[in-house]
Amino acid sequence: MKKPVIAMTLAGKDLFRRYMNSKYVQSLRRAGAKVRWIELGDPEKAIKAMLTCDGLLLPGGGDVDPAFYGQIKTPECNEPDFVRDTLELQMLKDFLPTGKPILGICRGIQVLNVFCGGTLYQDIKGIQTCRHSDFKHRAQGVHGITITEGTQLHRILGESELQVNSMHHQAADKPGKDLTVAAVSSDGFIEALEMPSHRFCIGLQWHPEHLSRRNAVQQKVFDAFVAACRETESV
Repeated sequence: MKKPVIAMTLAGKDLFRRYMNSKYVQSLRRAGAKVRWIELGDPEKAIKAMLTCDGLLLPGGGDVDPAFYGQIKTPECNEPDFVRDTLELQMLKDFLPTGKPILGICRGIQVLNVFCGGTLYQDIKGIQTCRHSDFKHRAQGVHGITITEGTQLHRILGESELQVNSMHHQAADKPGKDLTVAAVSSDGFIEALEMPSHRFCIGLQWHPEHLSRRNAVQQKVFDAFVAACRETESV
């Protein structure tokens, strides 16, 4: 059986980024898919390559430019990557109409929310009560989330509560148009968004790729995503 091909933004090739990217690749391989890296240099070429793929995964990374959601950048917001922001928003614009599956992780859920007209908290450190920026403990759950019953995410995971890792200082604030909140953290921040009108379009604030090797529930995210991509491929 042919493996579904997942388009994934390649933002940097340094040792740290290669390590972080490897976790996505391993999780997708366990689910039976392979990755096609979409480089940032040539937007037209990038979009063309993305559209040949069976699914789109928007991975973690830096802060989204607040200008894209109508705010002025505060000192707590890190310096944005305008090229990546622009390209990933264009990727969503061109990929969503295909009906193919989309998965956003960490920065990915934030890009999805901004694309749909939502807003972000530029920094949650002063209002959080859980540990949301905890790279050291990326391979274990550091806080709880509650998953909304009746959502696609709830059906995929089969759980109403979950312990997740956390590596972010920004978060979705106002959900964008056509997006439904599918999970919240124990201190009230959005942990998952999904688009009910789309067959598979889910954004997660946590990093299941760092948990999925030892946690079957976390691997279900990738299994369901790839299964949806496989269905698209066979149409």
